[in-house]
Amino acid sequence: MASTREHILDAAGRLIHLRGFHNTSVDDILRESGVGKGNLYYYFKSKDELGYAALDRTLERIQEEVLEKVFSTGVDPWTQLNRFLDYPVERAHREGCGGGCPLGNLALEMSDVHEGFRTRLSEAFSQVRSKIQETLERARGEGTLRNGTDAARLAHFIIAGLEGAFMLGKLHRDTDLIVNVVDELKEHVAQYRVA
Repeated sequence: MASTREHILDAAGRLIHLRGFHNTSVDDILRESGVGKGNLYYYFKSKDELGYAALDRTLERIQEEVLEKVFSTGVDPWTQLNRFLDYPVERAHREGCGGGCPLGNLALEMSDVHEGFRTRLSEAFSQVRSKIQETLERARGEGTLRNGTDAARLAHFIIAGLEGAFMLGKLHRDTDLIVNVVDELKEHVAQYRVA
Protein backbone atom coordinates (compact mmCIF):
# COMPACT_ATOMS: atom_id res chain seq x y z
CA MET A 1 0.00 0.00 0.00
CA ALA A 2 1.33 3.42 -0.99
CA SER A 3 2.23 5.89 1.75
CA THR A 4 0.66 9.32 2.13
CA ARG A 5 3.84 10.87 0.74
CA GLU A 6 3.62 8.62 -2.34
CA HIS A 7 -0.05 9.53 -2.88
CA ILE A 8 0.91 13.22 -2.81
CA LEU A 9 3.81 12.67 -5.22
CA ASP A 10 1.70 10.61 -7.61
CA ALA A 11 -1.02 13.26 -7.67
CA ALA A 12 1.47 16.10 -8.10
CA GLY A 13 3.33 14.26 -10.86
CA ARG A 14 0.15 13.53 -12.84
CA LEU A 15 -1.15 17.10 -12.55
CA ILE A 16 2.17 18.77 -13.30
CA HIS A 17 2.62 16.52 -16.34
CA LEU A 18 -0.79 17.45 -17.75
CA ARG A 19 -1.19 21.07 -16.60
CA GLY A 20 2.32 22.29 -15.88
CA PHE A 21 3.84 23.38 -12.60
CA HIS A 22 2.43 26.91 -12.55
CA ASN A 23 -1.08 25.77 -13.50
CA THR A 24 -1.17 23.16 -10.73
CA SER A 25 -2.13 24.58 -7.37
CA VAL A 26 -1.56 23.04 -3.97
CA ASP A 27 -5.35 22.78 -3.65
CA ASP A 28 -5.45 20.80 -6.93
CA ILE A 29 -2.87 18.39 -5.53
CA LEU A 30 -4.79 18.05 -2.28
CA ARG A 31 -8.02 17.24 -4.15
CA GLU A 32 -6.28 14.77 -6.46
CA SER A 33 -4.40 13.02 -3.66
CA GLY A 34 -7.22 13.07 -1.12
CA VAL A 35 -4.91 14.19 1.70
CA GLY A 36 -5.18 17.19 3.98
CA LYS A 37 -3.06 20.31 3.79
CA GLY A 38 -1.33 19.43 7.07
CA ASN A 39 -0.17 16.11 5.61
CA LEU A 40 1.19 17.80 2.52
CA TYR A 41 3.15 20.36 4.51
CA TYR A 42 4.37 17.66 6.89
CA TYR A 43 6.23 16.06 3.96
CA PHE A 44 6.99 19.15 1.84
CA LYS A 45 7.80 22.64 3.11
CA SER A 46 6.79 24.38 -0.13
CA LYS A 47 5.31 23.82 -3.55
CA ASP A 48 8.83 24.04 -5.01
CA GLU A 49 10.05 21.28 -2.71
CA LEU A 50 7.07 19.15 -3.73
CA GLY A 51 7.79 19.90 -7.39
CA TYR A 52 11.41 18.82 -7.01
CA ALA A 53 10.33 15.59 -5.30
CA ALA A 54 7.75 14.90 -8.04
CA LEU A 55 10.47 15.49 -10.66
CA ASP A 56 12.82 13.12 -8.82
CA ARG A 57 10.07 10.50 -8.76
CA THR A 58 9.49 10.94 -12.50
CA LEU A 59 13.21 10.48 -13.09
CA GLU A 60 13.23 7.29 -11.01
CA ARG A 61 10.36 5.92 -13.08
CA ILE A 62 12.07 6.82 -16.36
CA GLN A 63 15.21 5.10 -15.09
CA GLU A 64 13.34 1.95 -14.05
CA GLU A 65 10.65 1.72 -16.73
CA VAL A 66 12.61 2.94 -19.73
CA LEU A 67 16.37 3.18 -19.41
CA GLU A 68 17.03 -0.01 -17.43
CA LYS A 69 14.79 -2.03 -19.77
CA VAL A 70 15.99 -0.47 -23.00
CA PHE A 71 19.68 -0.47 -22.19
CA SER A 72 19.79 -3.88 -20.50
CA THR A 73 23.07 -5.74 -20.67
CA GLY A 74 23.66 -8.49 -23.16
CA VAL A 75 21.94 -6.63 -26.01
CA ASP A 76 23.84 -5.12 -28.92
CA PRO A 77 23.99 -1.31 -28.97
CA TRP A 78 21.94 -0.86 -32.15
CA THR A 79 19.08 -2.94 -30.76
CA GLN A 80 19.24 -0.83 -27.60
CA LEU A 81 19.06 2.41 -29.59
CA ASN A 82 16.12 1.13 -31.62
CA ARG A 83 14.31 0.11 -28.42
CA PHE A 84 14.91 3.59 -27.04
CA LEU A 85 13.53 5.15 -30.23
CA ASP A 86 10.52 2.82 -30.14
CA TYR A 87 9.53 3.96 -26.65
CA PRO A 88 7.56 7.11 -27.67
CA VAL A 89 5.75 5.13 -30.37
CA GLU A 90 4.74 2.41 -27.91
CA ARG A 91 3.66 5.03 -25.39
CA ALA A 92 1.62 6.92 -27.99
CA HIS A 93 -0.18 3.73 -29.01
CA ARG A 94 -0.78 2.79 -25.37
CA GLU A 95 -1.72 6.19 -23.91
CA GLY A 96 -2.52 8.40 -26.86
CA CYS A 97 -0.76 11.65 -27.49
CA GLY A 98 -1.87 13.61 -24.46
CA GLY A 99 0.63 14.84 -21.94
CA GLY A 100 3.77 14.66 -24.03
CA CYS A 101 7.11 14.09 -22.31
CA PRO A 102 7.00 15.04 -18.62
CA LEU A 103 10.62 16.23 -18.69
CA GLY A 104 10.24 18.14 -21.95
CA ASN A 105 7.05 19.83 -20.81
CA LEU A 106 8.62 20.98 -17.57
CA ALA A 107 11.80 22.10 -19.33
CA LEU A 108 9.80 24.31 -21.71
CA GLU A 109 7.73 25.78 -18.90
CA MET A 110 10.37 26.32 -16.24
CA SER A 111 13.82 26.76 -17.81
CA ASP A 112 13.55 30.51 -18.30
CA VAL A 113 11.80 31.27 -15.02
CA HIS A 114 13.14 28.91 -12.34
CA GLU A 115 16.83 28.14 -12.02
CA GLY A 116 16.29 25.25 -9.61
CA PHE A 117 14.10 23.36 -12.07
CA ARG A 118 16.32 24.31 -15.02
CA THR A 119 19.38 22.88 -13.28
CA ARG A 120 17.64 19.64 -12.29
CA LEU A 121 16.12 19.16 -15.76
CA SER A 122 19.44 19.87 -17.45
CA GLU A 123 21.02 17.16 -15.31
CA ALA A 124 18.17 14.76 -16.12
CA PHE A 125 18.57 15.23 -19.86
CA SER A 126 22.35 14.91 -19.47
CA GLN A 127 21.89 11.53 -17.81
CA VAL A 128 19.74 10.29 -20.68
CA ARG A 129 22.18 11.72 -23.23
CA SER A 130 25.08 10.02 -21.44
CA LYS A 131 23.29 6.67 -21.64
CA ILE A 132 22.82 7.10 -25.38
CA GLN A 133 26.39 8.29 -25.84
CA GLU A 134 27.73 5.29 -23.86
CA THR A 135 25.75 3.01 -26.15
CA LEU A 136 27.17 4.71 -29.24
CA GLU A 137 30.69 4.45 -27.80
CA ARG A 138 30.11 0.73 -27.24
CA ALA A 139 29.12 0.45 -30.90
CA ARG A 140 32.35 2.27 -31.78
CA GLY A 141 34.30 -0.25 -29.66
CA GLU A 142 32.62 -3.10 -31.53
CA GLY A 143 33.52 -1.49 -34.85
CA THR A 144 29.91 -0.83 -35.89
CA LEU A 145 29.83 2.98 -35.55
CA ARG A 146 31.00 4.95 -38.59
CA ASN A 147 34.46 6.48 -38.16
CA GLY A 148 34.48 10.16 -37.28
CA THR A 149 31.04 10.06 -35.64
CA ASP A 150 30.69 12.54 -32.78
CA ALA A 151 28.79 10.33 -30.31
CA ALA A 152 27.88 13.22 -27.97
CA ARG A 153 26.48 15.27 -30.84
CA LEU A 154 24.48 12.32 -32.22
CA ALA A 155 23.12 11.58 -28.73
CA HIS A 156 21.90 15.19 -28.42
CA PHE A 157 20.29 14.90 -31.86
CA ILE A 158 18.45 11.71 -30.85
CA ILE A 159 17.04 13.37 -27.74
CA ALA A 160 16.03 16.48 -29.68
CA GLY A 161 14.27 14.33 -32.28
CA LEU A 162 12.34 12.39 -29.66
CA GLU A 163 11.35 15.53 -27.77
CA GLY A 164 10.15 17.04 -31.04
CA ALA A 165 8.11 13.91 -31.76
CA PHE A 166 6.51 14.06 -28.30
CA MET A 167 5.74 17.77 -28.66
CA LEU A 168 4.25 17.57 -32.16
CA GLY A 169 2.26 14.45 -31.32
CA LYS A 170 0.82 16.22 -28.28
CA LEU A 171 0.11 19.40 -30.25
CA HIS A 172 -1.66 17.66 -33.13
CA ARG A 173 -3.02 14.68 -31.14
CA ASP A 174 -1.60 12.49 -33.89
CA THR A 175 0.05 9.14 -33.14
CA ASP A 176 1.00 8.72 -36.81
CA LEU A 177 3.03 11.91 -36.63
CA ILE A 178 5.09 10.44 -33.76
CA VAL A 179 5.56 7.20 -35.71
CA ASN A 180 6.72 9.09 -38.80
CA VAL A 181 9.18 11.30 -36.91
CA VAL A 182 10.64 8.30 -35.10
CA ASP A 183 10.94 6.37 -38.39
CA GLU A 184 12.88 9.29 -39.92
CA LEU A 185 15.05 9.49 -36.83
CA LYS A 186 15.80 5.75 -37.03
CA GLU A 187 16.76 6.08 -40.69
CA HIS A 188 19.10 8.94 -39.85
CA VAL A 189 20.75 7.06 -36.98
CA ALA A 190 21.10 3.93 -39.13
CA GLN A 191 23.37 5.89 -41.50
CA TYR A 192 26.00 5.86 -38.75
CA ARG A 193 26.03 2.07 -38.55
CA VAL A 194 28.77 0.08 -40.20
CA ALA A 195 27.44 -3.27 -41.39
